[in-house]
Amino acid sequence: MKPTTTIFAAHDFSKPSKNALNIAAELALKTQSTLFVYHVLSSAAITDNVNLVNFSADISLNRAMGALKRSVLALKKQFPTLQIEFDLGSGFLVTTISDKIKEINPWLSVLGVKKRTGFDKMIFGDVCSVLVDKVDVPMLVIPNNYKDLKLDKLSYAWDGDTLETSQLKPLNTLLGDQLSEILVLSVTHYDDTVLKKTNTFKSALQKMFKLQTVGIKHVMGLDTIKTMEEALLEIQPDLLVVYKHHESFWQHLFHKSFSKKAIQFSHSPVLVIK
Repeated sequence: MKPTTTIFAAHDFSKPSKNALNIAAELALKTQSTLFVYHVLSSAAITDNVNLVNFSADISLNRAMGALKRSVLALKKQFPTLQIEFDLGSGFLVTTISDKIKEINPWLSVLGVKKRTGFDKMIFGDVCSVLVDKVDVPMLVIPNNYKDLKLDKLSYAWDGDTLETSQLKPLNTLLGDQLSEILVLSVTHYDDTVLKKTNTFKSALQKMFKLQTVGIKHVMGLDTIKTMEEALLEIQPDLLVVYKHHESFWQHLFHKSFSKKAIQFSHSPVLVIK
């Protein structure tokens, strides 16, 4: 199914979520997309914070909807030309969010990193890391206290083998006519096969990103994920891009693992593309 011209933003009224929501609104305005804001009254929030004897689902839903409407109203004042839709759900957090994303099929989903507590933490762990495996749309993860999304210097974690570039179309949409620098990082043992594919892959990227500068850097290391992490910490890109789904077993294993690790260790926003 073709994605809609919608950006999905999960919002739980926390500071990381508010920062991510503002970034989502700016991106929606830049790409002429509709912003869909979604709040979940999760089961964990109910069981952790409410005396079940006195609990009223109607009151909690009404309060949540009121808070959501106030957040949307504030966004409309800040971005008066932006088209905004919103909805409220209830249930287990990860399941409810992933089901909503599948329903509206946005071209991009935006979430702020926030550690869960209580029952959700025991079952799901970190929300963004779990959602990576449950949704099939690109996911932009905004680190805690990250208020602005700069796109001057980007890094793309490359496995050194995949030559396809069609998966990077969401990144192309995100950049638009911005004159950014894209540095492709590959961990290698100086395998001749990887080096031979470098020029072919770079050429394909240059055809897609005509307004951006593209470079490829090979970093030598035995532990692929650790070496990649160390290189990224040194470079400190404005955005880290990770491709999750690959055809071969080993490619899929690396990217599935690295995308989760990247969300956890990266000090920069992470765009996980599918």
